[in-house]
Amino acid sequence: MNLPKLFSRRAWHASLIALVTALLLENGQIASAASDDPIAAMVNGEPITRTELLLALEFLPAQFRNLPGDQLYPLIRQQLIDIKLLAAKGAEAGFAEDPRITTRRDFYTMRLIYDYFAATIVQDYMTEEFLHESYANFLENFSGSEELKISHILVMTEEEAEKVVEILADGMDFAEAARRHSVGPSAPQGGTLGFIRRAQVVPEFAKAAFALEDGEISSPVKTQFGWHIIQVSERRSQKPPSFTEMEQKLRVEITDRLVSSAAKEARETAHIELFELNEDFFDGTTVAP
Repeated sequence: MNLPKLFSRRAWHASLIALVTALLLENGQIASAASDDPIAAMVNGEPITRTELLLALEFLPAQFRNLPGDQLYPLIRQQLIDIKLLAAKGAEAGFAEDPRITTRRDFYTMRLIYDYFAATIVQDYMTEEFLHESYANFLENFSGSEELKISHILVMTEEEAEKVVEILADGMDFAEAARRHSVGPSAPQGGTLGFIRRAQVVPEFAKAAFALEDGEISSPVKTQFGWHIIQVSERRSQKPPSFTEMEQKLRVEITDRLVSSAAKEARETAHIELFELNEDFFDGTTVAP
């Protein structure tokens, strides 16, 4: 088994392009291993280090990362040997100064610096205590959406609706009346729609339904679909999600808020000029592959 059998050479190249770019020095040489970074292989006197193996691992699709280490790392090492050999030849051919590479190298470097600096902004705040405080604040502002268990009978005219009201007043079961008289798709189920939130139905229907008490039946209600007679049998409010369910969302929201705040502060002392972005700005231009 070898690495190209796991995924295509094109996919592997695309996923490791940032890694290779980062490893190329301006003089066309490959970065040397740090003294405390174990070496997995030597290629023409240049090391493949543990760090490089772990960086390559970050670019693998998740399904391949679960391979046993004694299978996975030798495969990555073999691919890195090929990359190192061809990258060295490319550097000798002047590719280290190719604008296609230097442009991406500068952009990826800027983005990595941003990512790591943003992480330092967040790390002092992202404590368990702060997360739980944020969750407590979420609970204080949580307003569970009320849901009603609704059944309805749909007919096409007001006259038909009034007749259904009379039948119900004479004692016919609501579900039976729905099966006999409703033209809605819920008729075979006795008109039941299940639990419904206000936003799920048209305003006229919602206004009438959410004004009813449990067990109460509405007067005929007109909507774009026809005439409805509505019954509410039960109501409930949504429970707030648990801390475990909210934790990742809270982390993302806190991170976005802190990084946005830092960027806003930086903008206040920065000199920024904006130029027009019109339909001709990108015309005929692409980033070279």
